[in-house]
Amino acid sequence: MTHWLSALFLVAGAALCLLAAVGVLRLPDFFMRMHAATKAGVVGSGLILVGVGFADMAAGTWIKVSLAILFLLLTTPIAGHMLGRAAYVGGARLWRGTSGDALRGILRRAEFGKQSATRNPAAKPPSRIDTIVLALAKGPQMEQAMVQAIGLARENGAGLCGIAIIDVPRLRNVGPVPIGAGWHAQQMRERRIRLARHAAADVIQAFEERVSGSGLNWSVRLEEGRPARILSSLATPGCVLAVAPDGWFDQGVLDLKVHVSRRLRWSGLRREIVELEPATDTLAR
Repeated sequence: MTHWLSALFLVAGAALCLLAAVGVLRLPDFFMRMHAATKAGVVGSGLILVGVGFADMAAGTWIKVSLAILFLLLTTPIAGHMLGRAAYVGGARLWRGTSGDALRGILRRAEFGKQSATRNPAAKPPSRIDTIVLALAKGPQMEQAMVQAIGLARENGAGLCGIAIIDVPRLRNVGPVPIGAGWHAQQMRERRIRLARHAAADVIQAFEERVSGSGLNWSVRLEEGRPARILSSLATPGCVLAVAPDGWFDQGVLDLKVHVSRRLRWSGLRREIVELEPATDTLAR
């Protein structure tokens, strides 16, 4: 009978953890996902621990199981409450189907991702623009981004700098490597970086061909490393950092589909976001 009870609790706990994982992936906002995650932490893990206790049936095991479940009951609700409160105060968005906000007017709530000022997408940034820095990355809208960057530089009498970045840390990340596959993983890393360098060279050549007859004061450079850190070092007052929306700095090798300006902000590039055109995301300081 104890084996059947053990199997029942283990399967039930594992199934609940699986449902919670699906909920974390599929539920529409942070608060619902946190609800699913906390259920896995307390109920799912608790059922698995009870199943372990029935499997062993030793007094010492039951004492450990009881202490572990007590620890989960004492800590997980508090941690969930603190995370939920921090997310609410920080301005995490509610699901659009939410019928009411019981904390409205009780807790001061920020507005997540709010710009410091509302601007017309076609409007120029308020400060003087001295340099346009265009991040060159292989993507379907790179040509259009070049045209817009050249137009913005002409409009403001600014210099134009094209910088091609190769996100080497991401390209080197090939995931868990099985024992004995280290040589193949290293070959994969080297091949990715080699392809990215070739793609970056092609983008640089296209930039040079497009800007050479523009009459602008321009330059171009190639960097390897973390994109946010490199671009942040260039983001000085009077400088506008322009990026095409669909081209990350893997240079098309990994075929990543990302929101470039949002990923840069999450990576540590803290700048005001201004969209000069619908097809180009621009980060400006």
